[in-house]
Amino acid sequence: MIKIIKSEIYKIKGTWLPWIHIVLPIAYSLLFYLASKTTGLKNFEESDIVQTYFVLLGAVIPIILSFITSKVVDMEMSAGKFQVLLSTTKSRSKAYIGKLLVLELGFVISLALAIIIFAILTGYQNILDWLIEFFLILINSLSLYMIHLWVSIELSSGASIGLGFLETMIALLSMTVIGDSIWYFIPCTWGSRLPALYITMSKVSYPSYFYKELRLWGLIASFIILILFISSIIWFNKWDGKSVSE
Repeated sequence: MIKIIKSEIYKIKGTWLPWIHIVLPIAYSLLFYLASKTTGLKNFEESDIVQTYFVLLGAVIPIILSFITSKVVDMEMSAGKFQVLLSTTKSRSKAYIGKLLVLELGFVISLALAIIIFAILTGYQNILDWLIEFFLILINSLSLYMIHLWVSIELSSGASIGLGFLETMIALLSMTVIGDSIWYFIPCTWGSRLPALYITMSKVSYPSYFYKELRLWGLIASFIILILFISSIIWFNKWDGKSVSE
């Protein structure tokens, strides 16, 4: 597995992918901090500013992941129509997991930068709160990457990017009453709803409702992620190396 991961990292070395994982979170955290000091956000409470930060971050994640996934799949397509990917190891499952792990590694670095920089600039919350919010968003990325890998490979990069924009709109809509009873079932909404739920929970005296919401989400999300992972492994092992866009 280590060799597969090294191979995947080598593939993206020299492309814009490593840079986008660094530049975007730095730019977002700095711009949002500037906005929080110069716009109407400066009149908000600290917890509301942090909540807005994470809601917007969670909402744009699907678009960013769709572009990254599309680029990675386009590179594999250019390198012998996915044959390099399929010939990396005898185990297709390991090849798929290796690519997923490298994508997640990039996301972990980006998300950590976005949170650490904003935490240092603002001084809001404590380390435990930032860590919990980090992991809540990280869970969201795992399901999205599995979805977008399938869409990019089986359909096209354009379809993946289009889906990313649609998911961002759904994520924003989910923050309204429209999403109150269905967001648990829609992975693209988790990145916005979960941090907001956690931050709101920390502000109330009797958070039993929020604990109930988190338990319900945890049960549903575990099932969805497991189904996505098993389905992805089965699909990748049966995949013939072609997509409908060819």
